[in-house]
Amino acid sequence: MLLKNKIAIITGGARGIGKAISEIFAREGSKVVVADINKEEALKTASEIINSTKIKAIGLEVDVLNKKSIDVMVEKVVKTYGKIDILVNNAGVYKPMPFLDFSEELWDRIININLKGTFLCTQAVAQEMAKRKSGKIINISSCSGIHPNPGETAYGVSKAGILALTRNNALELGKYGINVNAILPGLTDTYMTRQSILNEKTEPAWIEKTALKKIGKAEDQGNVVLFLASYLSDHVTGEGIVVSAGEVMRQ
Repeated sequence: MLLKNKIAIITGGARGIGKAISEIFAREGSKVVVADINKEEALKTASEIINSTKIKAIGLEVDVLNKKSIDVMVEKVVKTYGKIDILVNNAGVYKPMPFLDFSEELWDRIININLKGTFLCTQAVAQEMAKRKSGKIINISSCSGIHPNPGETAYGVSKAGILALTRNNALELGKYGINVNAILPGLTDTYMTRQSILNEKTEPAWIEKTALKKIGKAEDQGNVVLFLASYLSDHVTGEGIVVSAGEVMRQ
């Protein structure tokens, strides 16, 4: 039980990678707060976690672009559990579009949700963690943040920004005993990717790009997040771990 008696908030925790993280954390003993813009999905995921693990989980409707909504979430969690040990900034959107066709509205939506949302949630939760001189924050970046793909300009910029935010937060928050790290998922089979770039026709080409000749599952990302959330990574901060089956390799 790597996370026994821990309290974790996972934004965008109702589906995809966020849901996998929520489930893995619960199996490892953490009480889980599934924070999502979709209230029904958040409550459903929390209920499923309770039924399968018997670990307490709650679902909260949270808009990561609304500071008041985030503050209410933090207040509820602290009031209910007395602390916040772990924050996973997973909430995000993905919409591929050729650069010359990109609208200002779509640019703002992607940058704001992915990057500004991470900033707002981190700031609010870190203020609570700093009081206890302890905490683990894990941001979900992307290989697109270091390896460009056609049509992913805004997404790639937002994810590169998350890496810069991760390093700067690690530097400033370390004196409060807070570790801040990120993972960089390669292509992962989720509802979001199935709605955009992954299908029966494109799947073979994506598989061929990887060293391990396979596409990642949400659980593959969740397991690395578990490492960063647990005591096993106590001496790691300011890092971004690529989880791509060898699709992208950093120097």
